[in-house]
Amino acid sequence: MRAAILLTGMLMAGTAMAADTGGETAKPMDKPAAMPMECAGETPAAQLICRDVSLVAASGKLDSALQALADEAGKPGAEAVAAGQRAWLQRRDAACPVADADLADPKKGKDRAACLARQMADRTRALDSELAARRAPVADEPLTVSASAPPRPAPAPAKAGPAKRAAGLPDLTGRWAKADPATRAPIDDCRTSYLEIAGDGAFSLHDPRIPGFPLEGPLAPGEGDPAEGLSFGGEEGLPEGTLRLDAAEAPRLDRLFLKLAQPAFGATFVRCR
Repeated sequence: MRAAILLTGMLMAGTAMAADTGGETAKPMDKPAAMPMECAGETPAAQLICRDVSLVAASGKLDSALQALADEAGKPGAEAVAAGQRAWLQRRDAACPVADADLADPKKGKDRAACLARQMADRTRALDSELAARRAPVADEPLTVSASAPPRPAPAPAKAGPAKRAAGLPDLTGRWAKADPATRAPIDDCRTSYLEIAGDGAFSLHDPRIPGFPLEGPLAPGEGDPAEGLSFGGEEGLPEGTLRLDAAEAPRLDRLFLKLAQPAFGATFVRCR
């Protein structure tokens, strides 16, 4: 049974298929006011997506990216892909709330549609990057989001922000989700795919899509500054690797960079919320 069945069931339960994945029944419409029958009775966000030609097209691209990722992950990773999509839908609805009244207000409807378009475009790019990373041989190339992502334009010089805080070993503790290194946006859920470091130094790395995982053992990092990189592993079954903490002005904005020697693995993580 294809992994897509799990994703289809998740999407049909939480949102309209046409609204969130551009399913086969969703078609671009000549008249924006006309909605497909399957959109009737769905959420305001689903109705807005189904009646907007550009959003229907964006939904189709998102659906293709999600389906390709589910097929690549196969049965073992299908739940992780579905959980990641559910988490993204919650973030999307929080970032772009659509009310019934917005559907009757052209200005508000346009603003909400633009917000949804941005969210879907960002999600599609993240899924494409994750797919490219998974297709890269784990033994030959570190599994990172950035290694396979398309080149990004050079950002404009940023204004000086708040000074970063000093951080020590206790700041490594907690559960971390894999994230896009450029946007900090999580690309995995925190239930089936995550990095966890306990207060007693226990290390646990879970990803059902990678053979040989989970990896567990005592962290026991050497002395040094987490901001400069800490080496660990080499005994009790835990492979050698390095951890580097990018401490932001607030702990919730921290980033953690992990590299393992064998299996070859590298990724950026943000704190689970």
